[in-house]
Amino acid sequence: MKKFVIALLGFVISQAFANSVWVEQNKLVGEIGGWRVYSKEQVSRERLNNQTPFTLNQATERSLNHQLDWVSYLPGSESISDYYFLTPAQRSALQKRSSIIYETTKSYYELVALKEKLIHMEDVLDAVEAASELSARMYKVGNINELALLKQSKALYKKRLEYKALQGKYLEAKERFIRQMNFDSRDVRIDVDARLPEPPKEQRKLSAKELKAIGLGDINNPESVKNRSTARLSYESYLEKYQMAKSYKEEILPTQKKISEENLLRYNGMLIDVFHLLEDVEAQSKTVMDYIDANTAYLIQSARLDKDLMDVQMDFSNINVR
Repeated sequence: MKKFVIALLGFVISQAFANSVWVEQNKLVGEIGGWRVYSKEQVSRERLNNQTPFTLNQATERSLNHQLDWVSYLPGSESISDYYFLTPAQRSALQKRSSIIYETTKSYYELVALKEKLIHMEDVLDAVEAASELSARMYKVGNINELALLKQSKALYKKRLEYKALQGKYLEAKERFIRQMNFDSRDVRIDVDARLPEPPKEQRKLSAKELKAIGLGDINNPESVKNRSTARLSYESYLEKYQMAKSYKEEILPTQKKISEENLLRYNGMLIDVFHLLEDVEAQSKTVMDYIDANTAYLIQSARLDKDLMDVQMDFSNINVR
């Protein structure tokens, strides 16, 4: 009888401990989940600066003010229907303007993308650190073996290294942006947006004038052939990158979200444990990072297309002037 009571008490204690671990795991899921790492739905407010961000329009205006030849540039000339009336100096200034806008846009979006990745990675790192702490406690009481503990520790070490590497890339992009903006000590508190703009619902379509400018044409001047070819490839690249960014936004991210929600239901039904959820965190993280990369590539290529179309139209106009 005494042995039976001891065994029963042992069973009750083990069940109580199991329940407490389950409660603790649920608390962990509540803290790091929902999962918060699915950051495309909302940026953590506490990580956003209180100050108004330095926008792309402001960056472009500053770059033009510092770099454009305002003596030769004819304001509004980029909107005219016929470039034939511009002097060579005005056409050169107009091309320079499009180059400045492209370089500024590229530098700006690269910085914003890395900032968005850092915000996301901080949430992922929080999740892995919380799981590592839970693993250590579970190992002490014998709920997991040493191999499981070591795997979780390895995941934490790797995630910290990834975060440090991302910080380094962000600092490099920030320095490139500082050079592009010609910033000094008075601008040290200026910060960019925390999120990239989402891709539009519809892709860009070329105008009749643009289509004519990038066509094969009747003149085989090497420079003209090169400019037209570059513009055609630029448009094809734009279409490909637009479709990729749109697919991530409308198909891949929502599908990953459904997978994560299903895994959370399975966890709540005690079909999987918290460590399986952490595997899902890794899948979510990769999907979000891939989307940011795809969206960045699209936004930069969109700006590059504007530049290439301006270049080829200037060349087309020059041909017709001759």
